[in-house]
Amino acid sequence: MPERNELLRELMSMFDELPQALRDAINYAPEPLDPKDLTTLCRRHGAANVLAMIELKLQRRAGASAKPPSAG
Repeated sequence: MPERNELLRELMSMFDELPQALRDAINYAPEPLDPKDLTTLCRRHGAANVLAMIELKLQRRAGASAKPPSAG
């Protein structure tokens, strides 16, 4: 499940900037979080914009890697 790994990698790269309550919820989750659970936590803790920013970054990265190199 590469999307999950990409999402988690991006989230962890900015983990220290997340609200403390969200960091605690992630750290003390009873089981590994999937993207849906992570989305729910972000919304609950007022950090939905963080998740949206990460998703946009991943979409841009995927779009850039899907384009063929330009002949030029």
